[in-house]
Amino acid sequence: MNKFKLLILIILFSNFSFSQSVILESFGPSFSSPVEIKNAGDERLFVVEKSGKIKILNPDGSVNSTPFLDIEDRVSTNANERGLLGLAFHPNYPENPFFFVNYTNNSGDTTISKFSVSTDENIANESETVLLVINQPYGNHNGGCINFGPDGNLYIGMGDGGSGGDPQNYSQSTGSLLGKMLRINVNSGAYSIPENNPYGDEIWSVGLRNPWKFSFDSENGNLWIADVGQNEFEEINMVENNPANVNYGWRCYEGDEPYNMSGCPDNGLTFPVATYSHYNSGDFKCSITGGYVYRGNQISGLNGVYFFADYCSGEIGMLSTEDNSNWEMNLTFPNINGSWVSFGEDISGELYIVSINGGIYKIIDAALSQNELTLNNVIIYPNPFDEFININLQETADIKIYDSFGKKIIQIDDFKGTQVDLRNLIRGIYFIKVDGYQIKKIIKK
Repeated sequence: MNKFKLLILIILFSNFSFSQSVILESFGPSFSSPVEIKNAGDERLFVVEKSGKIKILNPDGSVNSTPFLDIEDRVSTNANERGLLGLAFHPNYPENPFFFVNYTNNSGDTTISKFSVSTDENIANESETVLLVINQPYGNHNGGCINFGPDGNLYIGMGDGGSGGDPQNYSQSTGSLLGKMLRINVNSGAYSIPENNPYGDEIWSVGLRNPWKFSFDSENGNLWIADVGQNEFEEINMVENNPANVNYGWRCYEGDEPYNMSGCPDNGLTFPVATYSHYNSGDFKCSITGGYVYRGNQISGLNGVYFFADYCSGEIGMLSTEDNSNWEMNLTFPNINGSWVSFGEDISGELYIVSINGGIYKIIDAALSQNELTLNNVIIYPNPFDEFININLQETADIKIYDSFGKKIIQIDDFKGTQVDLRNLIRGIYFIKVDGYQIKKIIKK
């Protein structure tokens, strides 16, 4: 039994906590039910909308008018957890110009397909090569996340087929692809089975309930899986170096508590490194959304911290450890509310978070943001703003506001007041310049 000792600290506000080290900054306009965000090895971000579209979000916060991909005619969304759910670019993209998606087809079955980019790097070809179709007996627990691992193979997170309690015990059955982490080689024909897959088929590991999001640590290749719980516990799994044939324990255990021991192995289960209850404290929690281990450079002191969130409570969590034995987990209220369904990572390792309600936000260093807002006794707040922005000055100055294309749209001469009315601006990214000081990016929610 491989079970880490847990130290779970729920800290909402204290003298020091992770909650004080990061805030959210609105990044770009609203999307229609976004569920995934990926990069393709450059500065663009690709936002997956549940209905079947993938759109390109540019570094300046603008969105291309033509979708990168539109397969709405092939995607079923007639159940809450169905839709276009996952995206992964080939590790050698664009030299190898293929990308892969995970969606539920019009029969409600999980479909893994390969697409290619056209001669225009911002538009994909809509013809597809279907690699794998997996029957879904119910409308929920489809999984949806796909990622390439450090070994170059494509990993597919599969839920247990749905209903409740995994009534057919698919997760523990090696005769089913449901409730598993699958692994395939997409560089051989349509795809092939890697030689060291433990059962000679697509299965890499077993015992998962609904691994809605998983990721690989870009520094060491460790696999992180956030598995959505049944009645009470959400769990975070981590295995070093991603070994084969791991059994994560569902439906035998929910988190590290027994759930249904019928047909369970006597040993060999790998327990989560951290769990949290739906009823710990504060708002009701219900569904974990996994993220990434932070490996960027812009947030001080958080290198190696794993980010996750809860869909119902709107809390954003961070999990850290020094020696793989004592884990510290924080669930903290962000400065912006959201029903969090995904995280994203850009080419520099900076992180973003996605709300099903449409918002895309960048996770930034709160201390850095405060330093940027306080410029030689010029204080600009709040940011992001809603209708008004406050500018505190010790002397009069000219104020200029530019849109994301560099066009000046507002100028106020000899400004000495404290509040600027920006209700007429649409949602998006702007730049403000106070004469004599540097330009500052501001965001309207």
